[in-house]
Amino acid sequence: MKVFIYITFLLGFIHCNAQPRIQTREEAVALLHDLRKIHTPKGIDTLEQIELNGEKQWINIRGKNKSNPILLFIHGGPASPMMPVAWAFQNGWEDYFTVVQWDQRVSGKNWTTTDTTKAVANLNRKMIVQDGIALVQYLCEKLNQQKVFILGYSFGSRVGIELISLIPEKVFAYVGVGQMSGGDQEAFIYNRLLTLAAESNNELALQELKTIAPYPNTDGANPIRKLLLVRKWARYFNGGWYGKPNLDLFFSLPELSPEYSEQDITRIDSGNAWAARKILQQSEGNAFPDTFRTPILFLMGRHDLHTPHDLALAYFNKLSAPNKKFITFEHSGHFPMLEEPGRFLVTLVNEVLPLAKE
Repeated sequence: MKVFIYITFLLGFIHCNAQPRIQTREEAVALLHDLRKIHTPKGIDTLEQIELNGEKQWINIRGKNKSNPILLFIHGGPASPMMPVAWAFQNGWEDYFTVVQWDQRVSGKNWTTTDTTKAVANLNRKMIVQDGIALVQYLCEKLNQQKVFILGYSFGSRVGIELISLIPEKVFAYVGVGQMSGGDQEAFIYNRLLTLAAESNNELALQELKTIAPYPNTDGANPIRKLLLVRKWARYFNGGWYGKPNLDLFFSLPELSPEYSEQDITRIDSGNAWAARKILQQSEGNAFPDTFRTPILFLMGRHDLHTPHDLALAYFNKLSAPNKKFITFEHSGHFPMLEEPGRFLVTLVNEVLPLAKE
């Protein structure tokens, strides 16, 4: 008996001190791919580039049962796809929904095959909304369903809120996460940061923030230098990822994405930056619709200083919908699905999923 115990201990010791089996990105990605593999008979896991309004765009469809309601995730940015990050938060969703991640035109995986000369003519929010409508139709036909859930995140919430107002008959409900709301968002963020800096006696924050006054500019412009400085301090004061002073972790997550090749990852920043600049340079109006024929849910981080919680609540209070609910995540900033993933999943299951039956 003693010999058996000793051998067991020895083998365990040798295993613990053996050379790590995962030494490359390729090996780590293969492990994650195996962990997330859909094994169920009615499951679906597809990665394909389809054409939407004349532009090729990548989508990833994943779920344990393709008869489950479709949940279309509309990413933010603009031009900041969530497909390469979804592996870190989406797995539990796939038990209850058929989840679709969509790299919008020019963004993410699309950049490697984009003809920028051709693409720039139609690179704007209104066209992205039209792409979303075409994608909803494609998904309904492909999966033999009549309606979808729309989840709009950050800039994607601007796209999503417009999309559902145009095709309410195709939408079970809309879920706004990091919901944009129009108005004086940048001024609100700036003033809030000045207050937080003063309350915490952070002289460096106060000094840097005051150097960019007035913010926004008196003509309403937001120079990129000023915008980035504001976002730097928004993240420091828990407005990005609660409890983290920056978004280094978030921006590292694509490194392990099973859906992205190494080439996709190396080019993601340049492609997204190019697309974001083109979209942000355009003025397409700030009016947000406020009357809807579909249920509305806003899931907001209390500390969000990218799309402020209080502005989203004010917008929510004035909108009209058949059914509406505002849910606050007390320990989240701009990424509640990553910051409070358990509660986020429970909210999707308890508050969103039942709306597919109404």
